[in-house]
Amino acid sequence: MTDARAAGCVFLVALVVYLSSGPAIPESQDTIANAYIPVSVLFDGDLAFTALEAPIMFVWRDPAAREPVPIDVPSWRYGPASAGESYGQLYLKGRLEVLTPRYYLAPSIRASRDGQPLFVSAFGPIAGLTALPLAAAAHLLGADLLGDPFTVARLAKWTAVLLAAGSVAMVYLAAAAMIPWRRALLLAAVFGLGSCVWTTSSQSLWQQTPELFFLSVGAACVVRGNGAWVRGAAAGLAFGAAAACRPTAAVVGLAAAGYLALSDRRCAVACAAAALPIVLSVLAYNQYYFGSPLEFGQLKVGATLAQMKTGSPEMWQTPLWLGAAGLLASPSRGLLVYSPFFAAAFAGAAIAWRDPKYLRLRFLTVAVPALWLPAFAWFDWWGGWTYGYRPIVDSTPLLALLCVPGIDWLASRTVWGAAFAAAPLERPT
Repeated sequence: MTDARAAGCVFLVALVVYLSSGPAIPESQDTIANAYIPVSVLFDGDLAFTALEAPIMFVWRDPAAREPVPIDVPSWRYGPASAGESYGQLYLKGRLEVLTPRYYLAPSIRASRDGQPLFVSAFGPIAGLTALPLAAAAHLLGADLLGDPFTVARLAKWTAVLLAAGSVAMVYLAAAAMIPWRRALLLAAVFGLGSCVWTTSSQSLWQQTPELFFLSVGAACVVRGNGAWVRGAAAGLAFGAAAACRPTAAVVGLAAAGYLALSDRRCAVACAAAALPIVLSVLAYNQYYFGSPLEFGQLKVGATLAQMKTGSPEMWQTPLWLGAAGLLASPSRGLLVYSPFFAAAFAGAAIAWRDPKYLRLRFLTVAVPALWLPAFAWFDWWGGWTYGYRPIVDSTPLLALLCVPGIDWLASRTVWGAAFAAAPLERPT
């Protein structure tokens, strides 16, 4: 069987496993804006929201009430059982008004055609745009995307499942270029079933879900690619898209570009040229909605959230040792607690610098720590109400590839090899 066919089988198995985890839940607040960006594109032709277009993303109140009791409005067609009317009817009667936008919305300098304030996702538009193909197909088939939040949530989850399964296939393809296919298959299985890619990334369209897919594609292009121009351009597109999803991913692209500049300048040029249009698009988006190309939504709302959660507006306030200990070793968040097999990546990083066979993995030894540092220092290093290492889950496909140099060593030692293969399954609850 060719590597491409084997990767296809890996993708299909991961797809089935990830879909078996049950229906999507539309109440995952961090993912709602991503899920609704395709709806905004299809019905309003933009990447922004108003309270009337997307009531689910705003907190409402009854203006006649003495106290501003917050009201959740999932859709205008739904309504509280006690009222006997839909939220849309209540709004038309003047019994609903906007109290505040949700925390994941950033105010824009723009206004809608009818003068309403426009808000955009604090997590940027790219993660949501990955769901546009499925949303467009569902719309053509008659799905009620405006009125049914459960349909929107399902489309977002199916997109997340496809992207997460794709990342597992990419890890297999990259690993199979360096080790026998059976061992590459073992690595892909342990990565796909023993990491938070299953429990978190495949369950909702988080900011990190498409990012980790694009990072795995870019890494596979660097590790496996041969043709200079094609390899470089594909890597540049992938790393550029990853950075557009989450700006901290740019450090991975820079590390890859540095390696390519030293090993194949034509490849490095193609990489930079392919990434440039994506970078310029992100800067243009920031300019249009925020008035500055260097203004990012997550930083725009970050100070407010930091003040609310910690009492200080400083966004990079966590001591690095504390964030590292929490995200790597704490009982409820630790990478090495939930996915202990990733310990092999630390050994693999050392082997990669000693063995020229793994020369193409060396950029990952720089990229992964650089990707971790912002997460360690971020005020909300724990990632909100969650279990697992969601803030650094985007690094897992890179860590999986760093496990490659240690696979041969583990496979030749029965006890250690069994311990690696028996990594706990991270099944969603």
